[in-house]
Amino acid sequence: MIYFLAHWDWILERSRADIVESMKNDYETISICPLEENEKNIKEIYYDSINWDLDRTKTLDFVGLRNLRKILIKLEKGSIIHIFTLKTLFLYLISSIFLTKDLKIVASVTGLGYLFAGTKLGSLLKFLIRPFIIFKINKAVDFLIFQNKEKLNEFLSYSKFIGKVKIIEGSGLKTEKIIKKENFNKVPNIIFVGRLLYEKGIREFLELVKLIKNNHKANFFVAGKPDFGNKSSINKNEFDALCNNDNVTYLGEINVYSELYKYDILIQPSYHEGFSRVLLEGIYTGLWCVSNDLPGTRKIIDETSCGKLITNNNLNEYLDGVDNYFEDFDKQNFQKARIIIEKNYSTTSILNQMKDVYNELR
Repeated sequence: MIYFLAHWDWILERSRADIVESMKNDYETISICPLEENEKNIKEIYYDSINWDLDRTKTLDFVGLRNLRKILIKLEKGSIIHIFTLKTLFLYLISSIFLTKDLKIVASVTGLGYLFAGTKLGSLLKFLIRPFIIFKINKAVDFLIFQNKEKLNEFLSYSKFIGKVKIIEGSGLKTEKIIKKENFNKVPNIIFVGRLLYEKGIREFLELVKLIKNNHKANFFVAGKPDFGNKSSINKNEFDALCNNDNVTYLGEINVYSELYKYDILIQPSYHEGFSRVLLEGIYTGLWCVSNDLPGTRKIIDETSCGKLITNNNLNEYLDGVDNYFEDFDKQNFQKARIIIEKNYSTTSILNQMKDVYNELR
């Protein structure tokens, strides 16, 4: 039995559903998270679900910390808990202070997030909590998983973690479920897919729309939703403006596997990525992908040759990347790219790597 722990149910639904489905023959997976808007899906995906009563809009919800501690106390000795995201890890470290129960802890840090984003407040918090992280993490965590080497090394330097570490690139795609693109639109459909957060580059995408429209005929789409409980989310006024933007069609959330094939170009102007799931989905589907150059995007574009990397979210470079689609885009590259993704980033590949981690803890 494996417990999946996250501070938001969306995390255990959107990016973990495929891997949980693939695990069913080997493990019973139980979710521990606040059951909010994704409660129905969570209960369908997991063998069982435990509701963690937490107000995730607060930096520290002390009642939520106490509630998590109560959950941890009830777990059987030797249980494996797989934690997702740095914030959840931090909340776990606090909740488990003086907890003597023998639990096996795996922490997957998909990105370093707000503390490492370079903002004044984030940098201050990062400095203030570092002594606690250094003191606690080696006592409480058995295995750290990161999605790229650069972020792993940065966190190891910060936390002084000396336990076991592993790089697992991505969370796994059910490639057999993805509808592959066969036909391209004469007037290309250009799409942004992701949470509507500043750090995901939604503002840059909307600026880019204006620039592209001056140079090419194209249709523009945004898929995703705001997260008003997140400091980085667009606010309600910005969301209303997006919904009423004459240049962009707002789609809400879409089923990427079954709907992405309708589009031609994927733009990812994110500022932080562990190992970009949406780029893998886009390339496997058959979209030309133009992305900010990050540790979590660079390898994907370089390996597949199905897109262009942009330096520091430079809007003029994005325009060049879109121009590449019109000028020298080789659709044959997608056949090679799909073979690479199936071999290295499918749920089968990722699950085999996760099994190695779980087996080491038994």
